[in-house]
Amino acid sequence: MNTLILAQASLDGAMSEGLGIIARFLFIIAVVVIAHGGWQVRSGNADQGKMSIVGGLLLGLAVVIAEALFNAGGMPTISISR
Repeated sequence: MNTLILAQASLDGAMSEGLGIIARFLFIIAVVVIAHGGWQVRSGNADQGKMSIVGGLLLGLAVVIAEALFNAGGMPTISISR
């Protein structure tokens, strides 16, 4: 019985750590995509620029959305350690 509890705790910790790593990478990618969208708007391609900015914002919110889905799925222990 105790090994089952320990296995569950280590799985939750591993998933939380994995979400933290993904959050860091997505933040960097989102900043690059938003900056590229700003460059496209500046160079006269407003439609592509707006789509890049919206895409970058969605990338930045992806981890928050994933965390909400984990919580909705009954896994409230999985959260991003800040």
